[in-house]
Amino acid sequence: MPKFSIIVPIFNSEKYLEKCINSLINQTFKYIEIILVNDGSTDNSEKIIKKYTKDTRIVYLKKENGGQASARNMGLKKAKGEYIIFIDSDDFVEKNMCEILLPFINKYDIIAFDYFLTYGDNDYYYKIFDDNPSSEVSKENYLLMDVGPCNKTYKREYLINQKFKFPEGIIYEDYAVIPTLVKGNPKVYYLNEALFHYVQNEASTMRADKYKEKYEDIFKATRYLYDNLIGQGYDLLLEYLICYHFLYLGSLNFYRFNKYEKIDKISNFMQIKFPKWYKNKYVRKLKFKEKILMRLFYSRKYKIISFLQKIKR
Repeated sequence: MPKFSIIVPIFNSEKYLEKCINSLINQTFKYIEIILVNDGSTDNSEKIIKKYTKDTRIVYLKKENGGQASARNMGLKKAKGEYIIFIDSDDFVEKNMCEILLPFINKYDIIAFDYFLTYGDNDYYYKIFDDNPSSEVSKENYLLMDVGPCNKTYKREYLINQKFKFPEGIIYEDYAVIPTLVKGNPKVYYLNEALFHYVQNEASTMRADKYKEKYEDIFKATRYLYDNLIGQGYDLLLEYLICYHFLYLGSLNFYRFNKYEKIDKISNFMQIKFPKWYKNKYVRKLKFKEKILMRLFYSRKYKIISFLQKIKR
């Protein structure tokens, strides 16, 4: 049985795919399984994948296009490793990632680590916790981490026991489901080392210049998160997560495209579910700019936001 199953959903990733796969097959720790899930690619991704299938550690799966969540779920069903790692096909990892993780895996259900934001040839270190040493962390700190799945490794048995799966058919699926893993009372470890490269490319969904209806999936993702975490003993942290990802980041994205009616809808949700969100102790620790924008979005003060942006420019 391999120690790690690394699951890579692939859709039209020909530009980045070889670098991603090479970073996996060249791991210094060799007892791994690499699950490549071709999610209906129409470019040269399949041709690239087949160059690597002689490596017996590679499991190649092919399916009709159904989105990143469905590809990850397919890979998870086939995985045999003791621990699961999710990597996106335009990203890559440090060659000793698995070797560094190895001493910690049998003690913890989830291990989170720092990562690099990679712009071309330039890497910028991103810390999950400022100045924190490697250590076991509380459930509170787990929920205060970023919600991305790719800078973490998960005990497969724990995911099975939690009946874990990504909600399919939507984007923002990470925000919807990664925080809910706290419900099983996991042992979580934070490793103060960057092992993963999150490549910042212009093709990213959230960097598009044109409005996409899929942005509205944030309403479904927020409802999923709310329904699955409310009343589980983490309501204050749930409120914080929704404030930051929905009221702040979601509104900011809709504002880029003048979709004020969508921000109105977010404001309505907050008024009903979290009318005193501004008193939340975790929200109060956010940056001043973030808190100001949240208040303005909540109050639907779009002219003031526009005025402030003009001043800034």
